[in-house]
Amino acid sequence: MMSRENWLHELPAHVREAIVARMTTVEIPAGQTLRRTGDRAVGMYQVESGYVRLLGLNPNGRQVLILLYRPGNCFGETPVIARRPFNHTTVALTDVRLRMLAERDFWELYGEFREIPDALCRKFANNTSRQFAMREMRSTFRLRQLISVCFASLADHCGKPFADGSVLVELPLVQGDFADFLEVTRQAVQREIGALKAAGQISQRREHWLLHNLEGLRVDGLSFGAV
Repeated sequence: MMSRENWLHELPAHVREAIVARMTTVEIPAGQTLRRTGDRAVGMYQVESGYVRLLGLNPNGRQVLILLYRPGNCFGETPVIARRPFNHTTVALTDVRLRMLAERDFWELYGEFREIPDALCRKFANNTSRQFAMREMRSTFRLRQLISVCFASLADHCGKPFADGSVLVELPLVQGDFADFLEVTRQAVQREIGALKAAGQISQRREHWLLHNLEGLRVDGLSFGAV
């Protein structure tokens, strides 16, 4: 559901500083839409704090979760480079602080520093590899394993550990989000999450999730890797 991708951090310091110097800051409250499908690409973004949903449309027109952006992640480069509108919608899952690089500045820096297209090529290649890995998981793993991997990944990326070994995931994610991401029915996810609750692996605190046995979830997911 998340990755640690941060191609700006991989750049040499002088290139990174040149980019940051041209960025502006945008603050988005939870629930507000940043860009909609079909909007013109006006620049790229990097999450400074908070979390952002990337949403697509299923065949019946309902918005579904594709992935989550976390601090450090960048998005919006693809429509800028492809010179096309946004294919997806981005919505603030929590209060979000973003840094934005305008389209004109992006192209000027892209032409000035060879390291930028090189880093973007690596990012796009890594994204493709993750997509293939996820497809393989969906075809070979049982649903409970996939859900366990999702929870373990969320714990790694944004979990708040407690002294008793439990981990709190303070993101307002509902069972339907897991169903959308895994491309299964909500009823199937409800059944498997119910089984994990009955086994004492997880519980809910309103919209948040408490993972009582993170290592058990990793074992259930066969430690396949971060989603």
